[in-house]
Amino acid sequence: MRVLFVLPLFFLAACQGLAPAQEVGGAAWMERVDRQLGVSDGQGHGPDYGSQEWCNVVHFRLHGQHAATPVPCDRAWMQEVDRMLPSQ
Repeated sequence: MRVLFVLPLFFLAACQGLAPAQEVGGAAWMERVDRQLGVSDGQGHGPDYGSQEWCNVVHFRLHGQHAATPVPCDRAWMQEVDRMLPSQ
């Protein structure tokens, strides 16, 4: 009987380790955005993640044009970017 209770918990814990959730605005999320949109060249050349310059480049990559004013680069903006990212 214990096995029937423990087995589903084991599988649930194992599945959570396969694809960790990427919190919008977190380091893993910024890496994914950078990789998908080609913000940097993959060799460490490019703006620092989360900087104003990085956010402006993300905006340019998504919209194909420079923003008239610096993008807000806040949590709400990052959530909008997350919605616009191409599906993996």
